[in-house]
Amino acid sequence: MTAEWLIVLLMGLVIVVYAGIALASYIKMRGTRVVVCPETQQPVAVTVDAAHAAVSAMWENADIRLKECTRWPERRACDQGCTAQIAIAPHDTCATVMLARFFAGKRCTICKRDIAPVHAGEPRPGLYNVATHSVLTWDDIPAEHIPDVVATHLPVCASCQVAETFRSHFPELVTDRPKRPEQSVN
Repeated sequence: MTAEWLIVLLMGLVIVVYAGIALASYIKMRGTRVVVCPETQQPVAVTVDAAHAAVSAMWENADIRLKECTRWPERRACDQGCTAQIAIAPHDTCATVMLARFFAGKRCTICKRDIAPVHAGEPRPGLYNVATHSVLTWDDIPAEHIPDVVATHLPVCASCQVAETFRSHFPELVTDRPKRPEQSVN
């Protein structure tokens, strides 16, 4: 192997390593996050500029800055002090992780079955509002309201969430039948 090939190989290796660092940072920083606003001490939903974090991660630690916030545009000029919470716990501030943790190990309020672990691409569980007797879908919950909603609502499995959503949207198509009496086995 000549020196020229060795240099090309090393350059390629360096590029692959830096691209890997950037990709890992991008994946870690994408998505909606829930943090506590330092100014109001209330939960807010934010989106990190994942592309900027990925590029900056190639040279040093990822520079976290916000792309969106539920308090914007009124407070767009804030100092973005909430980014420290994301830097400390990037996984724990992710909205989908917060909801998945809420459902972990819980039973459905309606059918009383265990709620299956949440996986990407599969139907998601919902939340039962005790006051209104309605079921919220995962996507109906604004990210900044997740802490309040999980404190006041009960878990519902994905199957019951779909059934109850259908029942509320198309009541004329639903027929409730009385339960059959249990047959005894002699």
